[in-house]
Amino acid sequence: MNNSQQWQAANTARATLYRWFAELFARELTKSNLTQLQAQYPRLHAAFIDLNLEPQSAALQTALDNLQVIPAPDRALELAADFAHLFLLSGHQSAPPYASYYLESDQMLYGKPAQQMSEFLASHKLDLHPEFREPKDHLSIYLQVMSLWIKSSVDEQVNLIEMAVQQQHFLEDALLSWLPKFAARCQHIRVKTQVYPAIIDLLLHFVQEDRQALEDMAEAE
Repeated sequence: MNNSQQWQAANTARATLYRWFAELFARELTKSNLTQLQAQYPRLHAAFIDLNLEPQSAALQTALDNLQVIPAPDRALELAADFAHLFLLSGHQSAPPYASYYLESDQMLYGKPAQQMSEFLASHKLDLHPEFREPKDHLSIYLQVMSLWIKSSVDEQVNLIEMAVQQQHFLEDALLSWLPKFAARCQHIRVKTQVYPAIIDLLLHFVQEDRQALEDMAEAE
């Protein structure tokens, strides 16, 4: 398999993982979603090991396993409470999942990052789920954008080097400019379980590894 074929295969996996993360931050886990996550995670864990993310992925696997101490009917409720405590309370009590909060001096929503994302979506003709009505600089939207962008580049067979450079710059400028601050803030908020803190830490390392892989690909050609 040549480099182009390897990256086409890798891009399929990348799109899937970005979409998986996007869905986790878009809304609370339901009981059925949680059951599905617990069932599928061993396979995902193997994928994250291949991406050099074994410690972060193992922490999430442990957090999911530790849910067993909570009565089964209450697990999704506890995770919903953690989701609300982390992402839905007022800014000084939580970690708002919006770029504007971390990049704008007044920490107000609908700031310049939201406007930039709206323009980016329009210029790249990327359509998000119409029922997701959060500001355009919500974390889930950045992750959806990456998933859709990667998938469209595979479908359209674009120049892989150009794509790698563009996506590297997007991750650096649009996401990693604030994601570490968001992740650090999340780790200091007390929650009942460690599932979301582990997911957030895994996401940060995944994006950092992906950015590095894109840079390596561009430099190798």
